Amino acid sequence: MADTQKNPVVDDSPTITKVQSMAILLSSIIAAASVFITTFIANRVLGGEELNEFLMFWSALFLIYGIIGSLQQEVTRAVGNARLNRITNGARVAVVSVGFGLLVAIIAAVSSPLWAPDKMKTAPMIGVFLIAVSVIFYAVQPSMTGSAAAQKSWYLFAGISGGEAVWRLVAMAAVALISGSLIGLEAAAVSPIFVWVVCSLLFKDARRALGARADVGAKKLSRNILLAMGSSIAYSVLVVGFPLFLESSTRGESSEYSKTLVAVLVLMISICRSPIMMPLQAFQGVAIAAFLKQQHRPIAALVKPSALFLAVGAVGGLLAALIGPWLFTLIYAPNSDLKQVVYQDIVHGWLLGLLTFASAILALIVLTGTASLALNAHRVYVLGWAVAAVVSIVLLFILPFDVITRALISLYAGPLIGFMVHLAGIKSVVRSRHSAPVEVYS
Repeated sequence: MADTQKNPVVDDSPTITKVQSMAILLSSIIAAASVFITTFIANRVLGGEELNEFLMFWSALFLIYGIIGSLQQEVTRAVGNARLNRITNGARVAVVSVGFGLLVAIIAAVSSPLWAPDKMKTAPMIGVFLIAVSVIFYAVQPSMTGSAAAQKSWYLFAGISGGEAVWRLVAMAAVALISGSLIGLEAAAVSPIFVWVVCSLLFKDARRALGARADVGAKKLSRNILLAMGSSIAYSVLVVGFPLFLESSTRGESSEYSKTLVAVLVLMISICRSPIMMPLQAFQGVAIAAFLKQQHRPIAALVKPSALFLAVGAVGGLLAALIGPWLFTLIYAPNSDLKQVVYQDIVHGWLLGLLTFASAILALIVLTGTASLALNAHRVYVLGWAVAAVVSIVLLFILPFDVITRALISLYAGPLIGFMVHLAGIKSVVRSRHSAPVEVYS
């Protein structure tokens, strides 16, 4: 049996050192900066319609990457638990991950006639091909970073995350200088899928992470990953896929002004999220490793990080309100009279501040989801994210308000309700484990 345990290892070592934390923080800053610079390059090189198409490609790509990225959290839990309990005969996580990458790629390709022609009008087949091929290779990356987090190889973890962002920036800058074509920029966006290959060739820790084993067999690991993917679909809808749904909710508004307004709003949402969401995503492996050691007090373990992200969100929102309009206009200078009009209408401090603080609310459900996963409460994890996504998207389509008001309500309401569902589920799991030896939610 793959989950047969030896005597558990008592791990009193710190989850992460200050220097290692700084390395991960640096990689997350690089990743956040890459979003700014990527959108800056696209905004400078592409025209209005091509820019919107690139943003839709970007959103679709990272929606799918976000789904497959759920592998990282489950692999961290599975490999970390195997390490703590000296389980050595579980499934090889990289092999299972490639299988899921192939599955997601097939689903994306088969479903593409339903969404690609509308979202990627210039070259839908090329766009779908790039997404499908890239996701197969990309699937190994979250598996490797998850294993690195479980094995406390934090420099490898940071190096892969930061290396991916740097690679993408260099590739996109090169394309912008050489041709500046839409297809070239899309190819550059997916090119970092080979970062894990380079790391495996260069570093022993990377090869060790690539060969890591889970605490369970392939069948159970696949079941857990499927549950994690269910929540990851919802996560991706809220974090990176939201612009797709926002754009779809404005189908009846066909004027050039409306299209430009939505494109600028999508850009504002993406930019306002990066300062909080990028570091949070980078530290999720650390969070799971920490929560694994505090399964007896998960609610108490959530208090400090939740307060920290709310405080960061409040400060960030205030700064966005004060200097956001000036900074946004400076970096993304309007390149047409129509854009100038749209900027005057919606690029306001209050809106940028609210969009920035909304990312802190989103951070809360990310934290409670991470705690749920560390508890092996996969159903709670999925339920909270599913509720959050459904609430957000339904509100986006049914509320009888303008697109900005609908977007704001959707961005706040869904994550808050999902956060409360997670908290209720975590409390229920803790109570059940205190009252009986049977694990109800595993």
